[in-house]
Amino acid sequence: MKTTLAAEVALIDDDVFSLRLLSRQLEQIGYDKVTTFERANGALALIQKEPRAFRLVIADLQMPEMDGIEFLRHLSAAGYTGALLLVSGEGAGILQTAEQLAKLHGLQVIASLPKPVTKASLERVLRDRRLGPAWRPPKIPAPRFTSADLEAAIEESEIVAYYQPKVDLANATLVGVEALARWKHSHGGVLPASQFMNAVEAHGHARLLDKSMLAQVLLQAKSWQDLDFDLPIALNVQMESLSTFGFLDDLEDAAAAGADISCLTIELTESQIMANPIVSLEVLARLKLMGVTLSIDDFGTGHSTLTKLRDIPFTELKLDRSFVRNAGHEGKAISQSIIEATVSLAHRLGLRIVAEGVEDQADWDYVGAIGCDVAQGYFVAKPMPAEQVQSWAELWSTKQHAHLRPDESGS
Repeated sequence: MKTTLAAEVALIDDDVFSLRLLSRQLEQIGYDKVTTFERANGALALIQKEPRAFRLVIADLQMPEMDGIEFLRHLSAAGYTGALLLVSGEGAGILQTAEQLAKLHGLQVIASLPKPVTKASLERVLRDRRLGPAWRPPKIPAPRFTSADLEAAIEESEIVAYYQPKVDLANATLVGVEALARWKHSHGGVLPASQFMNAVEAHGHARLLDKSMLAQVLLQAKSWQDLDFDLPIALNVQMESLSTFGFLDDLEDAAAAGADISCLTIELTESQIMANPIVSLEVLARLKLMGVTLSIDDFGTGHSTLTKLRDIPFTELKLDRSFVRNAGHEGKAISQSIIEATVSLAHRLGLRIVAEGVEDQADWDYVGAIGCDVAQGYFVAKPMPAEQVQSWAELWSTKQHAHLRPDESGS
């Protein structure tokens, strides 16, 4: 017996045959409330009157009068908050661009599919989807922190390290954590780095924060080592800090607590520019000689990437989450090609490759199948205070021994 899915669907395509075929396919998989349009203007007029008239909009990109790209802008302006599925016969490149543009417009894109669309591909992207209005957080301007606010927060240890687990994709064992800055603000709760890092850099406090985080991380490493919980820790450091020999002094001071610094990985964001390349290269080379692992972070988003891979003794490469997130889903051929080429390059260079932004089972399965070594993301766990890491690790280990798949909640 066919299950009827109570969802109002707007289907927009100027090709009458495609329109009928898609409508029939939707009906076959249970969507019987489908309104068809041969022009985007017709659908838009209804949505402008009632933004919640449809819970799902399926739109072709190549249309007369108003093409699908222009339609995205008007759809967002009309306040549409339902799901959006993009289709096109123009190739994967334009679909990828349109999807990214739709997301920048704040639209809830569930997938993009090449034409001809098949019933099987529709079922894959619509299966178990809760279609309907998505909650949009109110647009609140980023807080403006003064230099004094930030300096005091760093010096008074209000900005602390949270730890996000990294697990081996081959056997799902815990292989390390990344330390991420969080501000325990007296009035704003726990703020993520995205809320204050730009201000930290703008006010010239990057080195002060890096020094504080380095001290916290190595102190925590020593605490874990004393408990026979020897866990590698990665820390993203600003190039400003690595452009001075003082960073090596900071490391020695932080290591005075007794931690084995070979547990430390320094992550260098790919897009960062070496203002003083002679000093930076010396500092990085000496860190490598001291046993510190060097990792290139957010790979694929910056410039001069291959030059950095040639000149800096990296051991690890981290794929940026913008490529990894949803890469295991339908219609991600371009992201998959980039990921697979990067994995091949990394392994040829002898680098371990970490996939950031693993959000669900499909992503986990995909990055494991194509040869990534380590996974990091909400599918594994969210960043957490240091005191929660060991209990999380025990729970994670129990799940693996029970042959359970990771918990999609990330808890």
